Amino acid sequence: MAIRKFGTVVAMLACAAPAFAEAAPKEREVWITIGADALEPARASFQQKGLTLPAPALEKGGVAVLRVRESQLETLAAAMHDKLNRCAGFIAHDTEEQALAAVEGSTAPQPLASLVSYTLNNGPSVNAMLSGVQELNIRNTINYLSTTWTTRRYNLQSGIDAANWLRSQWSTIANGRSDISVALYTHASSTSPQPSVIATITGTTHPNEVVVIGGHLDSINQSGSTAAAPGADDDASGVASLTEAFRVAVANGYKPARTVKFMAYAAEEIGLRGSADIANWHKNNSVNVVGVLQLDMTNYKGSSYDFGMVTDNTNAAQNSFTTSLISTYQPGLTWTNITCGYGCSDHASWNSAGFPTSMPFEATMSTDNPQIHTSGDTLSVTGGTAANSVKFSKLAVSFMGELAKGATTGNTPPPVDGGGGGGTVNTATYDATLKAPRCTAAGAGCDSGTLLNGRGGLGPEVNKPNTINASCTDGASGTYHSDESNDRLKVATVDGTNLKAGKQVTVTATVWAYSATSDTLDLYYAANASSPSWVLIGSYKPSGSGARTITANYTLPTGTNQAIRANFRYQGSAGTCTTGSYDDRDDLIFTVQ
Repeated sequence: MAIRKFGTVVAMLACAAPAFAEAAPKEREVWITIGADALEPARASFQQKGLTLPAPALEKGGVAVLRVRESQLETLAAAMHDKLNRCAGFIAHDTEEQALAAVEGSTAPQPLASLVSYTLNNGPSVNAMLSGVQELNIRNTINYLSTTWTTRRYNLQSGIDAANWLRSQWSTIANGRSDISVALYTHASSTSPQPSVIATITGTTHPNEVVVIGGHLDSINQSGSTAAAPGADDDASGVASLTEAFRVAVANGYKPARTVKFMAYAAEEIGLRGSADIANWHKNNSVNVVGVLQLDMTNYKGSSYDFGMVTDNTNAAQNSFTTSLISTYQPGLTWTNITCGYGCSDHASWNSAGFPTSMPFEATMSTDNPQIHTSGDTLSVTGGTAANSVKFSKLAVSFMGELAKGATTGNTPPPVDGGGGGGTVNTATYDATLKAPRCTAAGAGCDSGTLLNGRGGLGPEVNKPNTINASCTDGASGTYHSDESNDRLKVATVDGTNLKAGKQVTVTATVWAYSATSDTLDLYYAANASSPSWVLIGSYKPSGSGARTITANYTLPTGTNQAIRANFRYQGSAGTCTTGSYDDRDDLIFTVQ
């Protein structure tokens, strides 16, 4: 096989750095990553202003790396909004290494988020909270944020004051509960003088697993740094929606099993700086974030659909879970899939850090609020009401209640993944006879845990090759968590009941991908693990390099001892045991009632 690795990009970037006259004052520069499709529109916008957009230092997989002057970020944000309806449309990085990691995927092992079962079984607690959501509370928050300060710009005192006010409001909501903390997240001054605000409800039984619900606090008027930027829709509405979700949770005595964090991010408008800082902190500290919901603009109904579900830079399985929440808890409301481009809101920061994220939007990208980023983004645009935001607040409540589980006062919490027995997802152990991970107990699912992490002799994979009867060996080329590997497999019923013939199940595979274009995961199932006849579920591309989660559904056949196989390959065609030197195969055996 020909050498497929790229040359040293650090040297490329160093050579491509823009040069400035030595006599000119030294202006701070930042690295950004931006969708390659945005380069030409941005360049044209710069030229209209007599400016030059630097050439990309690196372009790969639809993402480009540029080194720009910090003063150009606002011009770039304006171009993204005017030309592509994106907000901000790029991610700013303080270092070259951060920008490279965003494009290439870090070669260091990343923590793998727990593979949760997306079940809907917490109706009593969710409905108790839904009934308390009030339009007036959301409206009052939007109105205060958009009228008290001329702007909530990230680098002005008014932006800092808005963050302090929100911290005070959230502290009042917490009302002395010892399991809730509210704090400012202080960023480096070069990132954002404005802090982010985080309210945390510590989980009762799974405190180390985290659910995040966020929106951005800052606002911007792209006509100038001193111009009025009320930002009623963008994004006081999102912050108000999540604030109301937080309020009804506390008012109903809700105590989640998993930790829930409500976040109001600083400095979204100039490159997702606040959320990128926070998401990377969670990644670098190995925090197990199992799901993220982003609320950016919730109060303007520009489309006939109630929700636009962003499909790019989000997690497909979690998106499916989110739309099922809409159908279950807000029947009659509609949704459609949309794309919003690279770095269009804070969900992209979490996705880039390897965490599952979803973003429901108020419209389609071509029918969004025309007043955002202007002095006209006021509550009057929506008739002085926050009625449209109510459904987003309710979606946040159902997302929290069904993903973090736990219960409100007087209700019984449903089970959360883990342990053994009916209604729960079991963790596999190695079966020395069949030579693969196996769950022998009946349950709602089976999870390989850490048994499959790595490939062959690369990395910590134990009992390799982990295929039934050692029938298929792994490719031996490459480096652990730089090249391809299956790291985890899970199968679980969609409805949370026990595995049974005829039940719809979701297969969740965590892989380490080298390339979004050259790598493919083939998923198979077999009704009889002792003598498998493999049936193809489908072949799937990872969404990017690094740790990626891929999901697929199928219906369980008849058989008490079944199995799934993941065949992760570099190039080639689908097969149960491909022979590429970078390929990895793993099986998971489980009991079906």
